[in-house]
Amino acid sequence: MAADTFLAGLRVLAIEDDHVCRKVLERQLKYCNYNATMVTNAQTALDMLREMKDGNQFDLVISNVAMPNMDGFKLIELISLEMDLPVITKALAQTHFSHFHAWHSSDRAENSNHENLYY
Repeated sequence: MAADTFLAGLRVLAIEDDHVCRKVLERQLKYCNYNATMVTNAQTALDMLREMKDGNQFDLVISNVAMPNMDGFKLIELISLEMDLPVITKALAQTHFSHFHAWHSSDRAENSNHENLYY
């Protein structure tokens, strides 16, 4: 199915703290004709979702995992407790992350009780 027709108009909230990764993700979402709202941290995303909770403004949340202050796993936990909204988390392997951090994130994803998609 062509990118210009597959789920066109999907309302996506994307959380990414890295400027370059955020721009790449934004371009991909626009290429797919999704209505993307980009934010730089989990708290801003959570505040937006709470404000729009009754209005159901988003169909999907895409979140980075490794972020300062509140990581993607905590965001998923709070979203799943407060609202019915699918979340996709993305963990990019970057050279400045240690092997321990990558292992720790993987372990948290596998032991999570949430039915979300991790890639």
